[in-house]
Amino acid sequence: MLAARLLWLFVLCVPVGVAAEPRPAARGPLTGDPTLIAAVAPLLEAPVLKGARLGLCVAGADGGAALLALDADAPLHPASNVKLLTTAAALVRLGPDFTLDTELWSTPLTEGRAQSLWLVGRGDPGLLVEDLWRLVDEAYQRGLRRVEGDLLLDESSFTPDHEAPGFDARTTDEAFRAPTGALSLNFNAVRVRVEAGVSPGMAPRITVDPASSHVRVDNRATTRRRGRPTLKIQAVTEAGQLVVRVEGALAVGEPAFETRRRVSDPVAFVGETLRALLVQRGIEVVGATRLLSGPPPAERVLLGRQTSRPVAWLVAQVNKYSNNFMAEQLLRVLGAVRRGRGGFDEGRQEIIDFLEREVGLGTVRLANGSGLFGDSAVTPAQLVRLLQWMRARRPALPEYDASLAIGGADGTLRKRMKAAPAYSVRAKTGTLDGVVALSGYTTFADGSPAAFSMLFNDVPDRPWDVWQVQDAVIAAIQGFTPPPRGLGR
Repeated sequence: MLAARLLWLFVLCVPVGVAAEPRPAARGPLTGDPTLIAAVAPLLEAPVLKGARLGLCVAGADGGAALLALDADAPLHPASNVKLLTTAAALVRLGPDFTLDTELWSTPLTEGRAQSLWLVGRGDPGLLVEDLWRLVDEAYQRGLRRVEGDLLLDESSFTPDHEAPGFDARTTDEAFRAPTGALSLNFNAVRVRVEAGVSPGMAPRITVDPASSHVRVDNRATTRRRGRPTLKIQAVTEAGQLVVRVEGALAVGEPAFETRRRVSDPVAFVGETLRALLVQRGIEVVGATRLLSGPPPAERVLLGRQTSRPVAWLVAQVNKYSNNFMAEQLLRVLGAVRRGRGGFDEGRQEIIDFLEREVGLGTVRLANGSGLFGDSAVTPAQLVRLLQWMRARRPALPEYDASLAIGGADGTLRKRMKAAPAYSVRAKTGTLDGVVALSGYTTFADGSPAAFSMLFNDVPDRPWDVWQVQDAVIAAIQGFTPPPRGLGR
Protein backbone atom coordinates (compact mmCIF):
# COMPACT_ATOMS: atom_id res chain seq x y z
CA MET A 1 0.00 0.00 0.00
CA LEU A 2 2.77 2.44 0.88
CA ALA A 3 4.49 1.79 -2.44
CA ALA A 4 1.26 2.47 -4.34
CA ARG A 5 0.65 5.74 -2.47
CA LEU A 6 4.21 6.89 -3.09
CA LEU A 7 4.01 6.04 -6.79
CA TRP A 8 0.80 8.03 -7.22
CA LEU A 9 2.45 11.11 -5.78
CA PHE A 10 4.94 10.89 -8.62
CA VAL A 11 2.11 10.77 -11.16
CA LEU A 12 0.67 13.98 -9.73
CA CYS A 13 3.96 15.82 -10.19
CA VAL A 14 4.04 16.10 -13.98
CA PRO A 15 5.77 19.23 -15.27
CA VAL A 16 3.18 21.04 -17.36
CA GLY A 17 3.12 24.65 -18.46
CA VAL A 18 1.72 26.96 -21.08
CA ALA A 19 3.87 27.21 -24.18
CA ALA A 20 4.55 30.37 -26.15
CA GLU A 21 2.35 31.63 -29.01
CA PRO A 22 2.14 28.77 -31.55
CA ARG A 23 4.08 29.04 -34.76
CA PRO A 24 2.81 27.56 -38.00
CA ALA A 25 3.79 23.93 -38.41
CA ALA A 26 4.19 22.38 -41.83
CA ARG A 27 2.66 18.92 -41.77
CA GLY A 28 3.00 16.16 -44.27
CA PRO A 29 -0.01 14.38 -45.73
CA LEU A 30 -2.05 11.89 -43.73
CA THR A 31 -1.53 8.60 -45.56
CA GLY A 32 -2.88 5.08 -45.25
CA ASP A 33 -6.29 3.46 -45.47
CA PRO A 34 -8.89 5.93 -46.83
CA THR A 35 -11.54 4.89 -44.30
CA LEU A 36 -9.21 5.47 -41.36
CA ILE A 37 -7.96 8.73 -42.86
CA ALA A 38 -11.54 9.99 -43.16
CA ALA A 39 -12.20 9.18 -39.49
CA VAL A 40 -8.99 10.69 -38.07
CA ALA A 41 -8.24 13.69 -40.30
CA PRO A 42 -10.98 15.96 -38.85
CA LEU A 43 -9.80 15.20 -35.30
CA LEU A 44 -6.31 16.49 -36.07
CA GLU A 45 -7.75 19.85 -37.14
CA ALA A 46 -8.81 20.63 -33.56
CA PRO A 47 -7.94 24.21 -32.48
CA VAL A 48 -5.89 22.89 -29.54
CA LEU A 49 -3.41 21.48 -32.08
CA LYS A 50 -2.95 24.72 -34.01
CA GLY A 51 0.74 25.22 -34.67
CA ALA A 52 1.70 21.85 -33.20
CA ARG A 53 3.98 19.33 -34.89
CA LEU A 54 2.15 16.03 -35.08
CA GLY A 55 3.55 12.55 -35.59
CA LEU A 56 1.23 9.55 -35.81
CA CYS A 57 1.54 5.90 -36.80
CA VAL A 58 -0.99 3.05 -36.61
CA ALA A 59 -0.35 -0.56 -37.67
CA GLY A 60 -1.34 -4.08 -36.79
CA ALA A 61 0.34 -5.08 -33.54
CA ASP A 62 1.26 -8.44 -35.00
CA GLY A 63 3.21 -6.82 -37.82
CA GLY A 64 2.65 -5.25 -41.19
CA ALA A 65 2.93 -1.81 -42.72
CA ALA A 66 1.34 1.33 -41.37
CA LEU A 67 -2.42 1.66 -41.85
CA LEU A 68 -2.26 5.34 -40.93
CA ALA A 69 0.71 7.67 -40.87
CA LEU A 70 1.39 11.36 -40.40
CA ASP A 71 5.05 12.39 -40.39
CA ALA A 72 5.66 8.94 -38.91
CA ASP A 73 9.40 9.13 -39.64
CA ALA A 74 9.92 12.57 -38.12
CA PRO A 75 12.06 12.56 -34.94
CA LEU A 76 10.02 14.12 -32.14
CA HIS A 77 10.37 14.45 -28.38
CA PRO A 78 8.50 11.50 -26.85
CA ALA A 79 8.39 12.78 -23.24
CA SER A 80 7.68 9.78 -20.98
CA ASN A 81 7.20 7.48 -23.97
CA VAL A 82 10.98 7.07 -23.57
CA LYS A 83 10.06 4.71 -20.76
CA LEU A 84 8.79 2.26 -23.39
CA LEU A 85 12.38 2.02 -24.65
CA THR A 86 13.96 1.73 -21.21
CA THR A 87 11.58 -0.91 -19.91
CA ALA A 88 11.76 -3.00 -23.09
CA ALA A 89 15.55 -3.08 -22.79
CA ALA A 90 15.33 -3.98 -19.10
CA LEU A 91 12.95 -6.88 -19.72
CA VAL A 92 14.99 -8.28 -22.60
CA ARG A 93 18.55 -7.61 -21.46
CA LEU A 94 18.04 -8.32 -17.72
CA GLY A 95 15.09 -10.70 -17.84
CA PRO A 96 11.67 -10.39 -16.15
CA ASP A 97 12.77 -12.33 -13.07
CA PHE A 98 16.04 -10.43 -12.47
CA THR A 99 16.42 -9.02 -8.95
CA LEU A 100 18.81 -6.79 -7.04
CA ASP A 101 20.16 -7.37 -3.54
CA THR A 102 20.78 -4.72 -0.89
CA GLU A 103 23.01 -6.13 1.85
CA LEU A 104 24.16 -5.25 5.35
CA TRP A 105 27.64 -6.48 6.29
CA SER A 106 29.89 -6.16 9.30
CA THR A 107 33.26 -7.24 10.57
CA PRO A 108 33.04 -10.44 12.66
CA LEU A 109 30.99 -10.00 15.84
CA THR A 110 32.56 -10.26 19.27
CA GLU A 111 30.01 -10.35 22.10
CA GLY A 112 27.53 -8.44 19.93
CA ARG A 113 30.06 -5.83 18.85
CA ALA A 114 31.38 -5.10 15.35
CA GLN A 115 34.24 -2.83 14.44
CA SER A 116 32.40 -1.52 11.39
CA LEU A 117 29.06 -1.94 9.60
CA TRP A 118 28.33 -1.21 5.97
CA LEU A 119 25.37 -1.14 3.63
CA VAL A 120 25.86 -2.27 0.03
CA GLY A 121 23.45 -0.91 -2.57
CA ARG A 122 23.02 -2.13 -6.13
CA GLY A 123 20.36 0.27 -7.35
CA ASP A 124 17.07 -1.29 -6.21
CA PRO A 125 14.49 1.23 -7.54
CA GLY A 126 11.82 0.05 -5.11
CA LEU A 127 13.68 0.00 -1.78
CA LEU A 128 11.46 1.44 0.98
CA VAL A 129 12.13 2.32 4.60
CA GLU A 130 10.37 -0.84 5.79
CA ASP A 131 12.86 -2.87 3.73
CA LEU A 132 15.71 -1.08 5.48
CA TRP A 133 14.06 -1.85 8.82
CA ARG A 134 13.98 -5.56 7.94
CA LEU A 135 17.73 -5.45 7.29
CA VAL A 136 18.28 -3.80 10.67
CA ASP A 137 16.09 -6.36 12.39
CA GLU A 138 18.00 -9.22 10.73
CA ALA A 139 21.25 -7.75 12.06
CA TYR A 140 19.74 -7.53 15.54
CA GLN A 141 18.53 -11.13 15.37
CA ARG A 142 22.06 -12.20 14.42
CA GLY A 143 23.36 -10.60 17.58
CA LEU A 144 24.56 -7.12 16.61
CA ARG A 145 24.25 -4.63 19.50
CA ARG A 146 27.04 -2.10 19.00
CA VAL A 147 29.20 -0.75 16.16
CA GLU A 148 32.49 0.52 17.56
CA GLY A 149 33.56 2.27 14.36
CA ASP A 150 31.84 3.90 11.42
CA LEU A 151 28.65 3.20 9.53
CA LEU A 152 29.82 2.81 5.93
CA LEU A 153 27.85 3.19 2.71
CA ASP A 154 28.89 1.32 -0.43
CA GLU A 155 27.39 2.71 -3.63
CA SER A 156 30.23 1.57 -5.88
CA SER A 157 27.81 -0.27 -8.20
CA PHE A 158 26.99 3.12 -9.73
CA THR A 159 29.14 6.04 -10.74
CA PRO A 160 29.11 8.90 -8.20
CA ASP A 161 26.88 11.25 -10.24
CA HIS A 162 23.26 11.28 -9.10
CA GLU A 163 21.27 13.61 -11.35
CA ALA A 164 20.13 12.26 -14.71
CA PRO A 165 21.15 14.17 -17.86
CA GLY A 166 18.62 16.84 -18.69
CA PHE A 167 17.19 17.07 -15.18
CA ASP A 168 19.01 20.36 -14.64
CA ALA A 169 16.59 21.99 -17.09
CA ARG A 170 14.47 22.78 -14.06
CA THR A 171 15.63 23.30 -10.47
CA THR A 172 12.36 22.37 -8.78
CA ASP A 173 12.45 20.36 -5.55
CA GLU A 174 9.45 18.25 -6.58
CA ALA A 175 9.70 14.50 -6.38
CA PHE A 176 9.37 13.86 -10.11
CA ARG A 177 13.02 14.87 -10.60
CA ALA A 178 14.51 12.93 -7.70
CA PRO A 179 18.19 11.98 -8.00
CA THR A 180 19.38 8.41 -8.44
CA GLY A 181 21.95 6.25 -6.69
CA ALA A 182 23.07 2.70 -6.00
CA LEU A 183 21.85 3.41 -2.47
CA SER A 184 18.40 4.96 -2.73
CA LEU A 185 15.35 4.91 -0.51
CA ASN A 186 11.65 5.78 -0.88
CA PHE A 187 12.26 6.97 -4.45
CA ASN A 188 14.75 9.46 -2.96
CA ALA A 189 12.02 11.71 -1.67
CA VAL A 190 10.52 12.54 1.72
CA ARG A 191 6.81 12.72 2.53
CA VAL A 192 5.78 15.98 4.20
CA ARG A 193 2.51 16.15 6.14
CA VAL A 194 1.11 19.41 7.51
CA GLU A 195 -1.75 19.37 10.04
CA ALA A 196 -3.44 22.56 11.27
CA GLY A 197 -3.26 23.46 14.95
CA VAL A 198 -6.39 23.17 17.13
CA SER A 199 -6.76 26.94 17.45
CA PRO A 200 -5.77 30.08 15.48
CA GLY A 201 -2.23 31.27 16.01
CA MET A 202 -0.81 27.82 16.69
CA ALA A 203 1.98 26.42 14.55
CA PRO A 204 0.83 23.52 12.35
CA ARG A 205 2.15 20.06 13.16
CA ILE A 206 4.66 19.00 10.52
CA THR A 207 5.97 15.47 10.11
CA VAL A 208 8.58 14.29 7.62
CA ASP A 209 8.88 10.62 6.74
CA PRO A 210 11.35 9.01 7.02
CA ALA A 211 12.73 10.98 9.95
CA SER A 212 16.47 11.23 10.56
CA SER A 213 19.14 13.75 11.51
CA HIS A 214 19.61 14.43 7.79
CA VAL A 215 16.23 16.19 7.63
CA ARG A 216 15.33 19.31 9.57
CA VAL A 217 11.96 21.11 9.62
CA ASP A 218 11.83 24.90 9.47
CA ASN A 219 8.22 25.64 10.46
CA ARG A 220 7.25 29.21 9.59
CA ALA A 221 3.56 28.46 9.04
CA THR A 222 0.57 29.29 11.18
CA THR A 223 -3.00 28.19 11.83
CA ARG A 224 -5.82 30.65 11.16
CA ARG A 225 -9.55 30.64 11.84
CA ARG A 226 -10.72 30.24 8.24
CA GLY A 227 -9.64 30.66 4.64
CA ARG A 228 -8.10 28.61 1.87
CA PRO A 229 -4.69 26.99 2.44
CA THR A 230 -1.73 29.19 1.46
CA LEU A 231 1.04 26.74 2.22
CA LYS A 232 4.42 26.95 0.51
CA ILE A 233 6.70 23.97 1.04
CA GLN A 234 10.33 23.95 -0.07
CA ALA A 235 13.19 21.50 0.39
CA VAL A 236 16.62 23.11 0.36
CA THR A 237 20.09 21.92 1.32
CA GLU A 238 21.80 23.83 4.11
CA ALA A 239 25.04 22.74 5.81
CA GLY A 240 24.66 19.18 4.54
CA GLN A 241 21.08 18.80 5.79
CA LEU A 242 17.82 18.70 3.91
CA VAL A 243 15.76 21.57 5.30
CA VAL A 244 12.00 21.33 4.75
CA ARG A 245 10.72 24.90 5.01
CA VAL A 246 6.97 25.41 5.43
CA GLU A 247 5.39 28.85 5.15
CA GLY A 248 1.84 30.14 4.87
CA ALA A 249 -1.33 29.21 6.70
CA LEU A 250 -3.81 26.38 7.16
CA ALA A 251 -7.29 26.89 8.66
CA VAL A 252 -8.55 25.16 11.80
CA GLY A 253 -10.29 21.93 10.81
CA GLU A 254 -8.79 21.88 7.31
CA PRO A 255 -7.75 18.36 6.18
CA ALA A 256 -4.05 17.61 6.52
CA PHE A 257 -1.96 18.44 3.47
CA GLU A 258 0.58 15.96 2.11
CA THR A 259 3.25 16.30 -0.54
CA ARG A 260 6.65 14.89 -1.42
CA ARG A 261 9.96 16.62 -1.96
CA ARG A 262 13.16 15.28 -3.50
CA VAL A 263 16.30 14.79 -1.48
CA SER A 264 19.53 16.26 -2.84
CA ASP A 265 22.03 13.80 -1.31
CA PRO A 266 20.83 10.19 -1.58
CA VAL A 267 23.85 8.78 0.26
CA ALA A 268 23.39 10.99 3.33
CA PHE A 269 19.64 10.39 3.21
CA VAL A 270 20.00 6.61 3.24
CA GLY A 271 22.86 6.64 5.74
CA GLU A 272 21.20 8.79 8.38
CA THR A 273 17.90 6.96 7.96
CA LEU A 274 19.73 3.66 8.52
CA ARG A 275 21.48 5.10 11.56
CA ALA A 276 18.14 6.22 13.05
CA LEU A 277 16.65 2.75 12.51
CA LEU A 278 19.67 1.07 14.12
CA VAL A 279 19.30 3.23 17.23
CA GLN A 280 15.56 2.59 17.29
CA ARG A 281 16.20 -1.18 17.23
CA GLY A 282 18.73 -0.93 20.06
CA ILE A 283 21.99 -1.00 18.09
CA GLU A 284 24.47 1.71 19.06
CA VAL A 285 26.74 3.26 16.44
CA VAL A 286 29.79 5.00 17.90
CA GLY A 287 31.46 6.32 14.74
CA ALA A 288 30.42 8.55 11.88
CA THR A 289 28.28 7.84 8.84
CA ARG A 290 30.38 8.03 5.69
CA LEU A 291 30.92 6.70 2.20
CA LEU A 292 33.01 3.54 1.92
CA SER A 293 36.30 4.27 0.19
CA GLY A 294 38.33 1.36 -1.08
CA PRO A 295 37.53 -2.33 -0.74
CA PRO A 296 35.62 -3.66 2.31
CA PRO A 297 37.47 -5.60 5.03
CA ALA A 298 38.55 -9.09 4.01
CA GLU A 299 36.97 -10.63 7.11
CA ARG A 300 33.28 -9.89 7.06
CA VAL A 301 29.91 -11.46 7.79
CA LEU A 302 26.57 -10.97 6.07
CA LEU A 303 23.97 -9.75 8.55
CA GLY A 304 21.03 -9.15 6.25
CA ARG A 305 19.90 -9.22 2.64
CA GLN A 306 16.90 -7.54 1.03
CA THR A 307 15.99 -8.78 -2.45
CA SER A 308 14.13 -6.43 -4.76
CA ARG A 309 10.92 -7.16 -6.58
CA PRO A 310 11.66 -8.68 -10.01
CA VAL A 311 12.22 -6.51 -13.05
CA ALA A 312 8.74 -7.39 -14.36
CA TRP A 313 7.19 -5.71 -11.29
CA LEU A 314 9.55 -2.74 -11.46
CA VAL A 315 8.78 -2.19 -15.14
CA ALA A 316 5.05 -2.15 -14.38
CA GLN A 317 5.53 0.62 -11.81
CA VAL A 318 7.56 2.63 -14.31
CA ASN A 319 5.04 2.38 -17.13
CA LYS A 320 1.74 2.48 -15.28
CA TYR A 321 2.68 5.35 -12.98
CA SER A 322 5.37 7.03 -15.11
CA ASN A 323 7.90 6.99 -12.29
CA ASN A 324 10.95 8.93 -13.51
CA PHE A 325 13.19 7.87 -10.64
CA MET A 326 12.60 4.17 -11.22
CA ALA A 327 13.20 4.53 -14.96
CA GLU A 328 16.57 6.21 -14.38
CA GLN A 329 17.52 3.55 -11.83
CA LEU A 330 16.76 0.81 -14.37
CA LEU A 331 18.90 2.58 -16.95
CA ARG A 332 21.83 2.64 -14.53
CA VAL A 333 21.27 -0.99 -13.52
CA LEU A 334 21.49 -1.92 -17.21
CA GLY A 335 24.85 -0.17 -17.37
CA ALA A 336 26.12 -1.83 -14.20
CA VAL A 337 25.00 -5.37 -15.05
CA ARG A 338 25.61 -5.43 -18.78
CA ARG A 339 28.60 -3.10 -19.13
CA GLY A 340 30.25 -3.28 -15.72
CA ARG A 341 29.68 0.39 -14.88
CA GLY A 342 26.50 1.91 -13.53
CA GLY A 343 26.76 5.26 -15.25
CA PHE A 344 24.18 7.13 -17.29
CA ASP A 345 26.32 6.85 -20.41
CA GLU A 346 26.71 3.08 -20.06
CA GLY A 347 23.00 2.64 -19.46
CA ARG A 348 22.07 4.72 -22.50
CA GLN A 349 24.56 2.81 -24.65
CA GLU A 350 22.99 -0.48 -23.57
CA ILE A 351 19.46 0.70 -24.40
CA ILE A 352 20.51 2.16 -27.76
CA ASP A 353 22.39 -1.05 -28.60
CA PHE A 354 19.25 -3.05 -27.86
CA LEU A 355 17.05 -0.76 -29.96
CA GLU A 356 19.34 -0.42 -32.94
CA ARG A 357 20.93 -3.87 -33.14
CA GLU A 358 18.26 -6.17 -31.73
CA VAL A 359 15.00 -4.42 -32.60
CA GLY A 360 16.40 -2.76 -35.73
CA LEU A 361 15.06 0.74 -35.15
CA GLY A 362 17.91 2.69 -36.69
CA THR A 363 19.13 5.88 -35.05
CA VAL A 364 17.52 6.82 -31.73
CA ARG A 365 18.50 9.86 -29.63
CA LEU A 366 18.25 9.18 -25.93
CA ALA A 367 19.06 11.82 -23.30
CA ASN A 368 18.01 9.74 -20.29
CA GLY A 369 15.84 6.80 -19.32
CA SER A 370 12.66 8.61 -18.30
CA GLY A 371 12.03 11.22 -21.00
CA LEU A 372 11.94 14.03 -18.44
CA PHE A 373 13.49 17.05 -20.17
CA GLY A 374 16.63 16.44 -22.24
CA ASP A 375 16.90 16.24 -26.04
CA SER A 376 15.58 12.73 -26.67
CA ALA A 377 14.06 12.11 -30.11
CA VAL A 378 12.30 9.11 -31.62
CA THR A 379 9.80 8.67 -34.43
CA PRO A 380 6.23 7.32 -34.14
CA ALA A 381 7.15 4.62 -36.65
CA GLN A 382 10.04 3.50 -34.42
CA LEU A 383 7.78 3.25 -31.38
CA VAL A 384 5.22 1.21 -33.34
CA ARG A 385 8.01 -1.04 -34.58
CA LEU A 386 9.17 -1.58 -30.99
CA LEU A 387 5.62 -2.41 -29.88
CA GLN A 388 5.33 -4.93 -32.74
CA TRP A 389 8.72 -6.44 -31.95
CA MET A 390 7.96 -6.88 -28.25
CA ARG A 391 4.68 -8.57 -29.08
CA ALA A 392 6.26 -10.95 -31.60
CA ARG A 393 9.40 -11.74 -29.59
CA ARG A 394 10.04 -15.34 -28.59
CA PRO A 395 10.32 -16.37 -25.82
CA ALA A 396 7.28 -14.18 -25.23
CA LEU A 397 7.37 -11.30 -22.78
CA PRO A 398 3.72 -10.68 -21.83
CA GLU A 399 5.04 -8.63 -18.91
CA TYR A 400 5.57 -5.76 -21.34
CA ASP A 401 1.93 -5.46 -22.40
CA ALA A 402 0.86 -5.94 -18.79
CA SER A 403 3.11 -3.10 -17.63
CA LEU A 404 1.15 -0.47 -19.54
CA ALA A 405 -1.63 1.63 -18.05
CA ILE A 406 -5.15 0.38 -18.88
CA GLY A 407 -7.54 2.96 -20.30
CA GLY A 408 -10.23 3.89 -17.77
CA ALA A 409 -8.85 1.50 -15.17
CA ASP A 410 -5.43 2.23 -13.70
CA GLY A 411 -2.18 4.16 -13.84
CA THR A 412 -1.96 7.41 -15.74
CA LEU A 413 -4.98 6.41 -17.88
CA ARG A 414 -7.39 5.68 -15.05
CA LYS A 415 -9.44 8.84 -15.74
CA ARG A 416 -9.28 8.64 -19.52
CA MET A 417 -11.12 6.55 -22.12
CA LYS A 418 -13.97 5.70 -19.77
CA ALA A 419 -16.24 5.08 -22.76
CA ALA A 420 -13.87 2.64 -24.46
CA PRO A 421 -14.53 -1.10 -24.14
CA ALA A 422 -13.08 -2.40 -20.89
CA TYR A 423 -9.36 -3.28 -21.02
CA SER A 424 -9.19 -2.41 -24.73
CA VAL A 425 -6.37 0.13 -24.43
CA ARG A 426 -2.96 -0.39 -22.87
CA ALA A 427 -0.63 2.54 -23.39
CA LYS A 428 2.09 4.82 -22.08
CA THR A 429 1.35 8.50 -21.64
CA GLY A 430 3.87 11.33 -21.93
CA THR A 431 3.48 14.96 -20.90
CA LEU A 432 5.97 17.83 -20.81
CA ASP A 433 5.71 21.53 -21.57
CA GLY A 434 4.59 21.53 -25.20
CA VAL A 435 4.70 17.73 -25.54
CA VAL A 436 1.77 15.31 -25.34
CA ALA A 437 2.42 11.68 -26.29
CA LEU A 438 0.53 8.39 -26.21
CA SER A 439 1.76 5.04 -27.55
CA GLY A 440 0.60 1.49 -26.98
CA TYR A 441 -1.88 -1.17 -27.98
CA THR A 442 -5.60 -1.27 -28.71
CA THR A 443 -7.95 -3.37 -30.86
CA PHE A 444 -9.52 -2.84 -34.26
CA ALA A 445 -13.24 -3.38 -34.81
CA ASP A 446 -12.67 -7.02 -35.84
CA GLY A 447 -10.83 -7.74 -32.57
CA SER A 448 -7.36 -7.88 -34.07
CA PRO A 449 -4.64 -6.03 -32.13
CA ALA A 450 -3.35 -2.60 -33.14
CA ALA A 451 -0.18 -0.74 -32.23
CA PHE A 452 -0.17 3.05 -32.29
CA SER A 453 1.99 6.05 -31.46
CA MET A 454 1.02 9.72 -31.25
CA LEU A 455 3.81 12.21 -30.58
CA PHE A 456 2.57 15.81 -30.49
CA ASN A 457 5.22 18.52 -30.06
CA ASP A 458 4.98 22.31 -29.77
CA VAL A 459 1.47 21.91 -28.36
CA PRO A 460 0.30 25.47 -27.67
CA ASP A 461 -2.00 24.77 -24.74
CA ARG A 462 -2.35 22.66 -21.63
CA PRO A 463 -2.60 18.91 -22.24
CA TRP A 464 -6.10 17.95 -21.11
CA ASP A 465 -7.83 19.14 -24.29
CA VAL A 466 -5.17 17.35 -26.33
CA TRP A 467 -5.85 14.17 -24.38
CA GLN A 468 -9.44 14.34 -25.63
CA VAL A 469 -8.21 14.49 -29.21
CA GLN A 470 -5.91 11.51 -28.68
CA ASP A 471 -8.72 9.55 -27.01
CA ALA A 472 -10.95 10.30 -29.99
CA VAL A 473 -8.24 9.00 -32.34
CA ILE A 474 -8.16 5.78 -30.32
CA ALA A 475 -11.94 5.49 -30.67
CA ALA A 476 -11.58 5.91 -34.44
CA ILE A 477 -8.97 3.14 -34.55
CA GLN A 478 -11.26 0.87 -32.54
CA GLY A 479 -14.09 1.53 -35.01
CA PHE A 480 -11.96 0.61 -38.03
CA THR A 481 -11.86 -2.84 -39.63
CA PRO A 482 -8.52 -3.40 -41.34
CA PRO A 483 -8.35 -5.16 -44.70
CA PRO A 484 -7.13 -8.76 -44.72
CA ARG A 485 -3.37 -9.25 -44.82
CA GLY A 486 -2.10 -8.81 -48.37
CA LEU A 487 -4.93 -6.46 -49.32
CA GLY A 488 -3.54 -3.07 -48.42
CA ARG A 489 -1.77 -4.20 -45.27
